[in-house]
Amino acid sequence: MLSRPTTEQIILDLRNELLTTVDAAVESPPVKIAIQMMENVLRNCAERAAHEIAWMREEGDAMVAFAREVVQTLPGNSSIDDALATYESGHSDSLHLDDVSATYSLAGHCFSAALEHAVAQNHTALHLKARAILDLRLDHENRIKGEWAFVGRA
Repeated sequence: MLSRPTTEQIILDLRNELLTTVDAAVESPPVKIAIQMMENVLRNCAERAAHEIAWMREEGDAMVAFAREVVQTLPGNSSIDDALATYESGHSDSLHLDDVSATYSLAGHCFSAALEHAVAQNHTALHLKARAILDLRLDHENRIKGEWAFVGRA
């Protein structure tokens, strides 16, 4: 019985079994490479499972806040106004992955419209704030990738 039955732990346990039991019993080099590739994917999935909802919420909140700041600083852009109105009417506080993902998508539309407007207006401070949000997203993506490598390749 698992003491921590999280998706992350289940995936990590599966990864461990793959490496300790299956890989140890395999001698074929192509199969060993396939096992290492599966291990990479499982490690990435475990990291994502542990943080995905929190990361989407964090990034989504930052994207919507940015869009609202652009509206305050550079008012009168109907694309941002429309995206924010769609977000307000369609976002969900649910923690179910599909709902969080849908809300994240709506936030992304707000961010995209706001960034486009800030860049078009040559607003350096807003552009730099948007880059910080993109850096946060890149940091999360890099954590998912972890030590990902091309297995079996020179």
